[in-house]
Amino acid sequence: MPGRDILEDWEEIAADFGHRVRALRLARGMTQEQLGHAVSLSRNQVQNIESSRNNSRDADGRRVGGTANPRLETVYALARVLGVEVTELMRH
Repeated sequence: MPGRDILEDWEEIAADFGHRVRALRLARGMTQEQLGHAVSLSRNQVQNIESSRNNSRDADGRRVGGTANPRLETVYALARVLGVEVTELMRH
């Protein structure tokens, strides 16, 4: 089942996405803060994407943790600001 493979490989896919975002950001001479500002994210959120980390919390304030999973809107905003197609951020 193809969808199952994606779920099993999610940590690797997310890590690769984060590495690509970081490499493109650095190639453009941008700080995490500058990129975050351009896409309406905090520096910490950019750091979490680049590190493939999720620091979200549940309703009781406890850390949920896990692998970063940015919203599709965020993926498109990152691609736009970094001047690439969305597919360039994804593993091929």
